[in-house]
Amino acid sequence: MAGSATPSTAASTPKSRSVFRAQTLGALALQVFQAPCPSVVKVTVEGKLDASVKVQVPGAKMEGSGLPALCRAGKTWTVTFLSSSAARGPMTKGSLMIQGFDAVPFCVAHNDQGHTFVQSKGKWRYTALSAPRWNWRENAEKPTEGTAADLEVIGARSADSVPHLKVHVRSASEVELKRCLQGLALREAQAEEDYDMLLAQVTKAKTAGVDREQIEQAEERLRGMRKMGKHVNDGCDKESLKLLMQWEKVTRCGETGVNETCKASPDCPCNEEVNCGEVLSIVPSAVQLLLKDFGPEGDKELFDELSASALAVEEGSVWKAGGKLIFSAFDRNQSVQALTRMLNNVGRARCVKMLLQMVKHSEAEYGGFVTAIQINFHPNGESFHAQHRDIYSAKQRAGPSCTCTFKKCVGTVCYTVGSSRQVLLETMTDMFSAVKPCGEHCTGRRERRWLHSGDAMYFNEAWNANHTHGIPPIDGESGPRISVAFLLGAEESRIYQKMLLPNEVPQ
Repeated sequence: MAGSATPSTAASTPKSRSVFRAQTLGALALQVFQAPCPSVVKVTVEGKLDASVKVQVPGAKMEGSGLPALCRAGKTWTVTFLSSSAARGPMTKGSLMIQGFDAVPFCVAHNDQGHTFVQSKGKWRYTALSAPRWNWRENAEKPTEGTAADLEVIGARSADSVPHLKVHVRSASEVELKRCLQGLALREAQAEEDYDMLLAQVTKAKTAGVDREQIEQAEERLRGMRKMGKHVNDGCDKESLKLLMQWEKVTRCGETGVNETCKASPDCPCNEEVNCGEVLSIVPSAVQLLLKDFGPEGDKELFDELSASALAVEEGSVWKAGGKLIFSAFDRNQSVQALTRMLNNVGRARCVKMLLQMVKHSEAEYGGFVTAIQINFHPNGESFHAQHRDIYSAKQRAGPSCTCTFKKCVGTVCYTVGSSRQVLLETMTDMFSAVKPCGEHCTGRRERRWLHSGDAMYFNEAWNANHTHGIPPIDGESGPRISVAFLLGAEESRIYQKMLLPNEVPQ
């Protein structure tokens, strides 16, 4: 019918209007009385350095605009995260990311069923460290500056309070920088297959105070590598040592030494055989004399005892270092205490008595106190000990696999048993030496001397500063040789040394 209303345009009935008003009022009431999403964690950033900081909290939403792209030093910056629902749950997990640092996990508890920690369970405080990349494999200069972030997580003190993560960014201290750099070296070594390198970095990491968790992971990696036999270097297995290190194969050479003076000038300071303060001496048959109580051929007795002891201990106690082999405690600790403890544990008491007699004689004859022992095995003439200075203080730089803890030293005495070998002595004119070159064409001086079985070679700190020494490969037939070198510490280290490295035989 014309002009009549269709169902879609018909006027609302009183009943429909009442329903609409009820729905509208219900929606408004829901908006008014709906519980807001509670805060789950608050993060504040401040410090003495600018820092780019990001925070990730899965399942939560950020309140406001969050942290700026760069948190400027001297100000406090805050970001709060809200729960995505009215209930917070037992705990909230997140990750803190500071540019240049590894990501740091954290967790805050909202009730007794949750956990509160930063970095790992049980830690409420943690200092994250960052430093520029260091080429430790090439023994490069270490970075001199690093960054530290002091982190503290504060749990909720009541049901309606908000857990708090505090971040303070600052410069790293010298100790922290050392710990950071060693931790980075440990991580890189752990990713490779070099057992010797990883073992060295683990030892250094312990000294530097690297996090216990990281060290434990590396030690687990070492255990796995040992199960695969990677701790035994080529030529260091017991069968090879038994075949090569036999007294019957010892050779002796009676040739005279060679002295090559500087070719640029006969008056070159390098040509001086003894400079002010230097002491260098080679004492023939010293081993036979000081070990006379063990038999008329003390050099042979010592050679046989050391060779047999290397076969008695766990494989891996003889290891390759450069062109030679080193015999030490299994963990590469080169203290007298560590070595003698290992030898006593396998019943090599006679060998221990010989070594301690040598320690006693060395300290009495040359002064100082034995801080370290290095036993080198040279199976044949192809072996060598590269030219070097002995490291007498922490100011000198050692290689990446060196684990020694250096103290001030006054000299070195090295005993030779077995085959005759030449020692090469080179006069140096570098920054460590007091000897000056005669000019830009100075060639220095090179002297070769023979060391025979039983000889003792001693030099003091002044000679070590002005010269390098080493055992070059030898042409022709040459049998096995063993050298026993003692590093002699300075007088002021006596008390500390006696406490750390007692020379008594364990009872």
